[in-house]
Amino acid sequence: MSSEKVLEDEEDEEEEQYSQGSTVGLYKRISLLGDTKRSAVEVLEGWIREGRRVKKAEIKRMAKGLRKFYRYKHALEIFEWMGNKFPFSSGERAIHLDLIAKVHGISSAENYFADLPVIEKNHQTYSAILNCYVKERNIEKSEATMEKMKYLGFANNPLPYNEMMTLYMNMEQFEKVPLVIQGMKKNGISLDAYSYSIWMKSYAALSHMDRVEGVLNELECDDNIDPDWNIYSTVASIYIKAQVLEKAESALKELEKKMIDEEVKTKRKYRVAYDHLISLYGSLGNKDEVYRIWQSYELAFPISTNRSYICLVSSLVRMGDLEGAETFVKKWLSVKSFDDIRVTNVLLGAYTRQGCFQKAEVLLEHIMKNGGKPNASTWEILAEGYIQSEQVHKAMEAMTRSLSVRQNHWQPKSGNVLEILGSFEKQGDVKSAEEFFKTLRGVKLVSTEIYNSLLRTYLRVGKVPSRILKIMMEDNVSPDEETDILLKQTNES
Repeated sequence: MSSEKVLEDEEDEEEEQYSQGSTVGLYKRISLLGDTKRSAVEVLEGWIREGRRVKKAEIKRMAKGLRKFYRYKHALEIFEWMGNKFPFSSGERAIHLDLIAKVHGISSAENYFADLPVIEKNHQTYSAILNCYVKERNIEKSEATMEKMKYLGFANNPLPYNEMMTLYMNMEQFEKVPLVIQGMKKNGISLDAYSYSIWMKSYAALSHMDRVEGVLNELECDDNIDPDWNIYSTVASIYIKAQVLEKAESALKELEKKMIDEEVKTKRKYRVAYDHLISLYGSLGNKDEVYRIWQSYELAFPISTNRSYICLVSSLVRMGDLEGAETFVKKWLSVKSFDDIRVTNVLLGAYTRQGCFQKAEVLLEHIMKNGGKPNASTWEILAEGYIQSEQVHKAMEAMTRSLSVRQNHWQPKSGNVLEILGSFEKQGDVKSAEEFFKTLRGVKLVSTEIYNSLLRTYLRVGKVPSRILKIMMEDNVSPDEETDILLKQTNES
């Protein structure tokens, strides 16, 4: 079978939908791979050997879906397979560059960009490398790239300016955001909704609430912008954080009005808008409005998503309505298949923070009995509760279980790890400290602070550790000044 038949190009790629029985099954097969060591290309080629065809648009859509769920390696594999079968467009080069950065790091992405032909170093690929630098929080390279884009005439739309404002917000250089806005206006670049949104956030971070209102007024007078519910979600969030509650309530009313207008206009419902309303009213502590919006949500959507339940239960917990949270978790458990542990994690966290360990343990037992799978965060939530109640051995047991089920790049909070070790240190419990240290070392989660805690525990009981410095070197952990002092003390003891 020729590559042309295997991979059919489609001009209008973004509009095409999966057809029944086309590549839905293929995407499912790749999604179920799980382990990134397994090859998505092998699955793809196996699908073709079964006599099926794959369109270029469908490959792109699958890659997009995999990216959405952080399956970057598999997305890159099938994207590069596509590139070997059919030439990349400039937009596809930009996607490829982004995936390379996510899988292989910024240096590989830079090399890829440097090797592109001059004709393919256009606004799309420049925007992609700029986005990479922004994510790396590399101000120097981001600013240099932005200047080059201006020189080449590629900074002729809001996107690169928005990227720079995002960078400055992330780096807490809030005062630079209004300067970027000034540059946009000077260069005749129209602001989009995101530009206005981040501009307001910068003034809020600088505690210039009067200027936030000024930006909102300018936005509402901008004929090029039709403010949607997202804008008023941002405004409400800003006012809630600043405790300007009356204006926050007003923004939420406008958010709901915009949401309804958009639903009428587009003849579709916006789940995420309801989620925002529930979360923001929860932050305001307005329980009546949270319940009212949830009732509207259930009328709009016969089936509630896990995400919406998480949003609702989190809001109720935040308001101290534990009874309400329990009611909705029970309802969720009655209709769902325990497929998203994050819902019950919210209630579990509320129980442990209040010291209701019996309730927490009963809930966890019920979940596991019915096929639910606690994740690393589940066990760490339980560990945090045990730490607070000074049940350190139970905390260690829960933390050990969290480490045994952790996935991808999940890491425990360093404060929790050090609290457990610190308790053993105070008690002079060398055996438990060594046991927990061994667990941490087994998953490569040791640090100078952890080693120092272990050394202090040894010192407390007058035990001289053997080969400790050598083990540190094996773990690629560098001793600090405290380590040197502790080692000297142990040698003298």
